[in-house]
This record gives sequence, structure tokens and C-alpha cells, in this order.
Amino acid sequence: MNLYLSGWAGFKEVLEDVPENWKFLIPFVDFDEHGIIKFLEDKSGQTVMGWSTGGHIILKNFHFFSERFKLIVIISGFNKFTDYVNPKVIKRMINKIELEPDSVVRDFLIKAGCKPILPKNLDKHALIEGLKFLLTSDFSYSNTYPGKKHKLTLIHGSMDKILPSQALYDLQRLYPYAEIYLKKSSHRIPFSDCIS
Repeated sequence: MNLYLSGWAGFKEVLEDVPENWKFLIPFVDFDEHGIIKFLEDKSGQTVMGWSTGGHIILKNFHFFSERFKLIVIISGFNKFTDYVNPKVIKRMINKIELEPDSVVRDFLIKAGCKPILPKNLDKHALIEGLKFLLTSDFSYSNTYPGKKHKLTLIHGSMDKILPSQALYDLQRLYPYAEIYLKKSSHRIPFSDCIS
């Protein structure tokens, strides 16, 4: 099995370039962090790719994922989201979702460099839980990359309007053996640019 663990509001309709034969999960829409771990307890595969929030969850649970997948690819990853995005911005999004969920998600997708395609029914509760997660989730060095035996690739877009490229270099300090790439792209990096 190959797994694509998407980002906040990273719906399949938006990420149409992820191959159909890859398992596709959206944090907090399909499962929360613990639900993702539980779902994968008896599964393994070749590659796990995590975009933004999905990448954060993979890195936060690195030992779990590295035991199950041979290759880990993180796109637009981060250690702590609020190191780069003011918490007030996230709180405003939470408040606005109650009244205008379509508008909030559409604005985010455009800023992320995605097509602003929305599913027919937005799960406001799941979106809010995902944003609350971004306000507080963090991981320490003790949970991180144990060494050269695991293949880890970190990719970031040089034109990312959500997270600065500093997020990539901060992760590089935690994962000194990872391969890192700064691509000429936005927060959303095309699938073909992330797999070799």
C-alpha cells in the first residue's frame, strides 16, 4: 500500500493528481490523529506521503510510520504551525467557518495554490477540529528522525504563501539525514514533483 495523508481541507477533488491506486486520507475528515494511527496499525507499504497537516502527523509519529513504510515524503511540513502562522489568523478562520465555511475553505485553497474545488458537503466540525489541532500540535526532538536507516525526503515550495521556507530549514535541523528540496512551487506541490 502507498498512502497519501493530505492536509487541512485537502480534498481528493483538489488533489486530483494523486494516483487512484494510492490510499488517500484527509486528517479530521476521515480520522483524527489517533484514528489515523489506529487505522494503520495492521497496515504497511512502500511509500507514505504527507502534505502539510498530514506531514506534521507523520513526523509527530515518525517511529510508527517508519516501521510501516520504507519511504517517507513530507510536503510543506512543519514542527509547530503557530511558529509560522499567527494563532489569531487560525482563530478567525474557526469563527468564520461557522457562518461561511465555503468562503473560508475556498480562500485557503487559493492561497495554497490549489483549485478552489469544494466537495458537496463540507464537514464544518471536522474542519474546526483540524484548525484547533494546528493551534496546539507540536513535537519534540525525542519523537523525531532516528538516523540514516530510514529514507526521509522533505519538500517545500519556494512560493509557499502559507508557510515560509524557514519551516523546511527548521525541519532539516531536526532531521539532518533527510534529503531536502526547495521546489519552485506553492504550498501545494504537484504529486509528480514529489515522487522520484
